[in-house]
Formats: sequence, structure tokens, C-alpha cells
Amino acid sequence: MLIGIAIPIIFIVVVFFSSRRASTSIRSARMFLKRNSWPGEIHQSRIESWQQTNTRYGNNYFFDIYFYLDDMQKLHAAKALIEPGQMHLLRKGLPISVKIGKKDRIAVMQIGSETTQY
Repeated sequence: MLIGIAIPIIFIVVVFFSSRRASTSIRSARMFLKRNSWPGEIHQSRIESWQQTNTRYGNNYFFDIYFYLDDMQKLHAAKALIEPGQMHLLRKGLPISVKIGKKDRIAVMQIGSETTQY
């Protein structure tokens, strides 16, 4: 009887964690949270557009921020963590600092001027 109860519970746990691991949004969020520890170069750019995702970290929301780098031909995307009270401040042309590392790692380090950090 105990095995009959344990097997479905183990199956549900395995399915839950394997589906979470496969989510690109969650992988991108984890990469964003570890952005200070991985090596890369900082580039300056400006926001072209943005889109809120369904992924949250505490009370803050992850956004996909779209921007051009020096090549100006390819639109790049990176994650940024924005507080709910700061969402209304996002606008096209706002300066951003972006960190680009190996294996297509890219994350927004700072949004706005040096005095305005999100």
C-alpha cells in the first residue's frame, strides 16, 4: 500500500521539476541572477522595446529588454528584473548597460543613468 502511494507522488515531483528545468524563461532568469559571477564585457545601448514576462522573483517581474548593439543590424534581447513601482519608467531610448558573456549569455546590468538603478 505504501508503494502505491509513493510511486505517484515521486512521478508528480519528477514531472514538475523536469518541466521547470526545461522552461527557457526560468533558465534565463537564473542566468540573470548569476550575472555578476560570470565573465563578460559591458556594453552601452538604448532600449528599443520591452515585454513583461510571467516570471517573478519575489515581488519583482522579469522583463525582456530589446536593444541594438554596435552592429545595429541585429535586435538583441536580455532579461532585466524590474520592481512594480518602476515599470512605468521604462521607455524607448532609455540608456542601459548590458553584460555579454560566453555561450550566448546576456543580461541587463543597469537601466537608466548611474543615479537611477532598477
